[in-house]
Amino acid sequence: MSKALIIFLVVFPISVFCAQIENNLEYAGYIKSETWVKTNNDNSHLFLSAFKNTFDLEVEYKLSNEWTLFVHPRYFYDFAYDIRDEANFDKNQFKMGHTQRTEWLRDCYLDFTSDKLDIRIGKQQVVWGQADGLPFLDRVMPFDLTYYWLPDFADIRIPLWMVKIEYSPWLNSTLQFLLIPDFEASRSAPAHAPFAFKANTAWEDFKAINASSGGTASTTIYRPPKEFENSRVGLRWRSMMGDMEYTLNWLYGYSNSAYTYTDSFTPIIGAIGHYKVSRRHKLMHLVGFSFNKSFLNPGPLEGWTIRGEFAYLHNEPTYYGTDGSRKLTERTDKYAYVLGFDKSFFTNWAFSLQFCQFIHDKKTFKGYQVINAYTYGLMEKIENTLTLKVATDFMHQRLKPEVLIIYGDDNDGRISFKTKYELKDNVWFTFGYYHFWGPPRGSNGQFRNNDHFFCEVKYTF
Repeated sequence: MSKALIIFLVVFPISVFCAQIENNLEYAGYIKSETWVKTNNDNSHLFLSAFKNTFDLEVEYKLSNEWTLFVHPRYFYDFAYDIRDEANFDKNQFKMGHTQRTEWLRDCYLDFTSDKLDIRIGKQQVVWGQADGLPFLDRVMPFDLTYYWLPDFADIRIPLWMVKIEYSPWLNSTLQFLLIPDFEASRSAPAHAPFAFKANTAWEDFKAINASSGGTASTTIYRPPKEFENSRVGLRWRSMMGDMEYTLNWLYGYSNSAYTYTDSFTPIIGAIGHYKVSRRHKLMHLVGFSFNKSFLNPGPLEGWTIRGEFAYLHNEPTYYGTDGSRKLTERTDKYAYVLGFDKSFFTNWAFSLQFCQFIHDKKTFKGYQVINAYTYGLMEKIENTLTLKVATDFMHQRLKPEVLIIYGDDNDGRISFKTKYELKDNVWFTFGYYHFWGPPRGSNGQFRNNDHFFCEVKYTF
């Protein structure tokens, strides 16, 4: 057999195989550098909060007409911890300075698609809500709140290993089933980080004072074992009622958030003493629904979209205490809903107005009042919130400004402004500003001296 024939028999199958892979393989990604600078503090000078650099890659390989494999790694490193040299800032480097454990793998799942049945197995995100800036039904995934609720929700949801099955018995109707054996807790910034919750920082400061006076304080974290019987399960029915889309939602399992309990306290002098505190996740139900209706026919509502979400949280832990101090944690029922009104004006100006209410089943318990989980500030039984989002574009959609205003009935709120500019097809610049106001123990007011300017350069491929 000639050498030419041997080479042909070896090279030709390899080239055919490589061509087949290339035809079935799609990928996209980006390299991003973002800088966060705090614009106000007690010393009236600017300082660097983050210099975060991210590499993100999405790879999709089509195995057949029905089966697809999707892999999505992401890695980041924050150089701010190398630039700044401050004790309180540097001690958070381990948790906030780089990708943790296996979190570099954002998504990794296998998809099966057919006319009536879709199955997705693997690490993934599931989104149930569509509200601007606030979660209502969007409670399936845990959240990473190290930068509060400021980044896009798609970036702060923590993906989980799960099975998602969607069955369509007829047109425009889908039953979704979720089985989530994986568990990850929602997380917040550690004490003294730029967006650390006031309650976290206050507890760490108190532990230092308590220890200096001879007391002790230990915190034990209890998380549900990753066993099959501890799996969360969820169901969602999505369908149409005339020209209105609606969903019915149910979720049962351990809460994504951990809640604080005082297991024991031995006093020395006043509040100084020996504390044993635990952080626990509790079993709870979520029941809810959503709707979305657009008005297309001529009339006063032409061009408007009305949408809403309602969530009933059964047995969710709630903090009770006095202003600035948690006294006990009790499982209660909560209700939350949002009504949204969307319309575009002047061709390309999109307006979205939302009215939201958070309702606690018990305003008081054993003489204590319900308090904010972030700050331990006093809360009313019914908390009202208004939001307004305005977005538009200029220069043939190359310049895209957007502003989101969230205002609470306690004169507590924030403004998030950002604008994206497309320098060329695959290079984007983003500039933004976050401004907070309100009382110190309000959810947003805790950051009222923590306004931030940020800029971002993103190269896509």
